[in-house]
Amino acid sequence: MKIGRLLFLIALGWLVALVGIPLVVTAYRARRPADMPAESTLWVDAPSVPFGFYHGWWLGCWVDSDQHSNRCRLYGPALHPPVVYEGRFLSCDGPSPVPVEALRVKPFSDSADMWVRPNGMAVILRDGRVLVPAESYGDCAKIHARLEEHHELPTGSTP
Repeated sequence: MKIGRLLFLIALGWLVALVGIPLVVTAYRARRPADMPAESTLWVDAPSVPFGFYHGWWLGCWVDSDQHSNRCRLYGPALHPPVVYEGRFLSCDGPSPVPVEALRVKPFSDSADMWVRPNGMAVILRDGRVLVPAESYGDCAKIHARLEEHHELPTGSTP
């Protein structure tokens, strides 16, 4: 009886190690990068997958060194290289750059809504402003309408 109990405890220990070690590693990898400002960076959940935890990206914005635009980065800690997208962003809803104190990123209800075609992403701020990649600035009205249609923005807000 003692040998059976010992084998059970050993098997239980291996099971805890096999489940626990990946959880600890993924939790460590999901930490916010030190070079992304805490006050304007948030975690965006990726679509669910049947394995693992902490699937998603860090999304953060700051004022670019040119002082004429914002810079935003989408960082995937589990990816190599980890920077999914980074670029200059302009506000559809007013003058750019948005000042640091107003750069409070709002989470998307569905992370699929953040993507701008053909590439890049939109960023919604808590005050309702929308930031788009500089290359997509001409499509602000179309992007704004799509975000409103997907209930990411208040209905009736204007670009």
